[in-house]
Amino acid sequence: MPHDVAVDAMARPGTRTSAISRRVLDPKTGAVTDIPIPVLKPDQPKGGLDLEFDPQGNVWLSMMYQAGVSRIDRKTHEVKAYPFPKEWQTNSTQASIGVAAAFGRRRQGVEQQPGGSLRLSLDVASGQWRISARPGPGPAGRSAPMACRPTATTMVYQLGFSATHIGLRKVNEGGLVRIWATPTEQSKPRRGRVDEQNRLWFAEYGANGIGMFDPKTETIKEWKLPTPWSAPYDAVFTKRGEAWTGSMMNDQVARLDTNTGEVVEYLLPRTTNIRRVFGR
Repeated sequence: MPHDVAVDAMARPGTRTSAISRRVLDPKTGAVTDIPIPVLKPDQPKGGLDLEFDPQGNVWLSMMYQAGVSRIDRKTHEVKAYPFPKEWQTNSTQASIGVAAAFGRRRQGVEQQPGGSLRLSLDVASGQWRISARPGPGPAGRSAPMACRPTATTMVYQLGFSATHIGLRKVNEGGLVRIWATPTEQSKPRRGRVDEQNRLWFAEYGANGIGMFDPKTETIKEWKLPTPWSAPYDAVFTKRGEAWTGSMMNDQVARLDTNTGEVVEYLLPRTTNIRRVFGR
């Protein structure tokens, strides 16, 4: 039962299977390669959740109840696992949503959400984890991110699925998170993408719409989908000036013309459950 899919720069999709493997599909030949993933905690459920590419094209897998992440070399398919430190683990610790990015010219890092509001950061060169952000008072402490997204600079967006909030954290400034509330309460920002202007485009799972946060003006704009209860899961902005999202409930994808505000929905030919969308 594949949960996640990611597409690399060569348009080769990869999926995370429910077993302990990662699957690569070559769309030109139809060839499929299964890459075994190491088991870190034999007594805990196997499998992962999130797939992400780093700037070099390597794949990073969040390993859920295995409590760690794996790096898959894009050329050799060699797998290296990075477990969380034992002192930060319990039987319920999860490596759920992560992001791989280059933080500075020489330092490559991985941001990981292990459950609750705690965020961890991995220095890939040393293999050492550290706490990059802790829960605090106010909205920042109550908003557990569903996903994190890197900007072109040393900043990371946090999407607060538990409530209403978008967070922005400067990686090199001690984990301080700035928080903005969406115009619609309980919008439940879920997943999203960052465009070339460092704007965050995201799905409002609870508000049935697409949201956009502009860091220059520090404002959030929303567009509602025509069909109620669509439960959009992810959103992406394309160079054509369109934003796309997909429904988790009604087998539709939606295209937003950001210049006119017009939303067109397209019914898919079969039942589905959309968790990610991609666009160019």
